[in-house]
Amino acid sequence: MADYTIIKMSHLSPIHIGTGRENYDMAASELHSDTISSALAAIGANTRLCDDIKTFISSFAISSAFPYHDNCFFLPRTQGRLDITVTDAKEHEYRKQLKKVRYIEQSLWLEMATGNNLKIKKSQIKGSFIVPDGALTDDESPMISQSQISQRVSVPRDGSKDAEPFFFDWHYYAENAGLYCITDAKGDTLDKVKELFTILGETGIGTDKSVGGGKFNVDTFPFTYNEPSEANKSVLLSLYIPTQDELAEIMNNGSTYSLIQRGGYMAGSTNSQFRHLRKKMVYAFCTGSVFETTYNLEGKVVDLQPDWNDNAMHPVYRSGKPIVFKIKQKL
Repeated sequence: MADYTIIKMSHLSPIHIGTGRENYDMAASELHSDTISSALAAIGANTRLCDDIKTFISSFAISSAFPYHDNCFFLPRTQGRLDITVTDAKEHEYRKQLKKVRYIEQSLWLEMATGNNLKIKKSQIKGSFIVPDGALTDDESPMISQSQISQRVSVPRDGSKDAEPFFFDWHYYAENAGLYCITDAKGDTLDKVKELFTILGETGIGTDKSVGGGKFNVDTFPFTYNEPSEANKSVLLSLYIPTQDELAEIMNNGSTYSLIQRGGYMAGSTNSQFRHLRKKMVYAFCTGSVFETTYNLEGKVVDLQPDWNDNAMHPVYRSGKPIVFKIKQKL
């Protein structure tokens, strides 16, 4: 049994999560854990609520942000073949549908985590979501967010160049939907995380916070994960940068994972003259990755400070500390 806290981000204003490239017409499909923890650390530095940023960012782990719709909270699908049977469809039909699934409702996900074959109806597969039976009618889908691309114009402040049009991708969230994440923070650290999250909700996360983007309300409540007694694997609910010792535990033939390159601009720097600089790159394991181990994975915090000859340059920390749920799967 492990105790966590869920942080719910409701009443989200339109949000754009950058991809790390200069292409505003496309937004990232997921708000990753390292983006969230870095945003909290940046606020902690700006408000002087965190004296030592590395100590703070190393003191807790947080998941990536996952969607919710009304009372349905979703968790990311585990990578690899899903142990799911659709009782009212033939296997060759529903296997194609299951390949498109990205999120599974929490109670169904937890049932799968015990090693049970999950039996569902065809009507429970709603595009990239699997929902509880009866949660939605056959002609409904969990409308969580919609992408809308608008045309905008970039006007140089000094008038040295002509105005240039560009496209910008906003994600709009439904009134009864939003995002949430899970943290293992405890005690004073949890209190500080909650305080920083509240400020983050007021200032916004993502691109174009100055025009109201990425603002939200914050609610928190406890969450307990009951680990299966015969757990034999671990699944990531956040990005994960392993230590050298942990690599030997996770790199085996029974693991199913994917990697993502993390970097981007120093947009959250307290020093405006550094915000155009690109951080160093690092690879991380993605959410949903499954490792054939029950070793306690701790991960590490890395410094992506660019090579820049300026005494004012500061460390740029990225947290690769994971939220890990141990599960039971057939070997």
